Amino acid sequence: MHAEQAVQGGVSPDTRILHVVTTLRGAVGEVASDAIRGHLASGRHVAVAARDSIVSALDLPDSPLLAIIPIAARNHVTLSDPDSSLTLHQHYRHVDVVHAHGLHAAALAGAAMTGLPARLRPALVATVGRHRSSAVVDGASARIVQRTAAVVLGTTDPIADSFADTVPVTERAQLRTPDVSKRLAPVVGRAQTRENLDVPAGAFLVASPQRVVDGDELTTLLEAGMTMFDHRPDRRVVFALTGSGRERSTVERNFTRRHPIVLADEGAAADVLAAADVVVATKDMTAVDAEGLMQLGRATVVLGTERTARPWGDAAVRVDPADTAGLQHAIADLLDSPAQRTQAAFAVRRRVDDADPARFIADDLLDVYAEALAHRR
Repeated sequence: MHAEQAVQGGVSPDTRILHVVTTLRGAVGEVASDAIRGHLASGRHVAVAARDSIVSALDLPDSPLLAIIPIAARNHVTLSDPDSSLTLHQHYRHVDVVHAHGLHAAALAGAAMTGLPARLRPALVATVGRHRSSAVVDGASARIVQRTAAVVLGTTDPIADSFADTVPVTERAQLRTPDVSKRLAPVVGRAQTRENLDVPAGAFLVASPQRVVDGDELTTLLEAGMTMFDHRPDRRVVFALTGSGRERSTVERNFTRRHPIVLADEGAAADVLAAADVVVATKDMTAVDAEGLMQLGRATVVLGTERTARPWGDAAVRVDPADTAGLQHAIADLLDSPAQRTQAAFAVRRRVDDADPARFIADDLLDVYAEALAHRR
């Protein structure tokens, strides 16, 4: 029987994790290395299914918590693939979570579920990088993942979105090296940007790159913008949304004409965020990730769960996704104190240099595994 998982903020210490690794190259390979090392260091039960050369390259310490499962699988189709899947199949009754690193590894791990009763199937997490879904092999592999994975972590938003209709949980993967390198930097100056948004002289600008889709975060931000004057009549505050999403037209029609809420051009996200007095970060953002937002060095409020706020550490205030009053209070605190805003901005910028990405990736994946166990297929 699989270990039951009911620990908030991650999986039970007794959870048995199997990593399936076919390559250590690229962003996906870095995640595999960081996850395996981090989970062993934190005292987790870890198994690694991989070729001897990969195990050797990982150079893992001897540990009673570590098991090695030799498989011949590579990062592409080979004649040994059926044997690799059979080996995984034979070990699945002894593990709780399988994390397959790469599309081909995920397809092998998914195929290994064949014939197992539901009570013996581990939860499958797949980190998927760039691939050609139109290609025969990649398309077939993707379909196996769609049928068997509980969670897909895409190295880009479009990859994650491509599995959203078929996999219970899809997210952008946390990466040490972005799969698409892009450094966020403003092009248009602060004064011109605020003029372009019709921000009145003397008013404060609060900006958020959250994806404009139905959910608690969007509702809370809109409610905060609508009622901020009631909360603080001595402050004029304009809220700007820079994200893309299917609710942009709804926001424009129902909110921007009546309230101090503006929809910024999606291509101007860096300019608007850099011109803001305060930015509001959420789990699902477009055109910018957490690290990119930190690079801009703006005082930040995180609207989300503890997991969402983890990249910011102590550098940003966290507010629950549905807490409108809490968001208004956090924003007002920063607007009331230029010194506090400056201090918060420096703390956020330092966070980019001080954070340990490998440790963060390993810790964050434990929360991902908890979600996977809750959606095991």
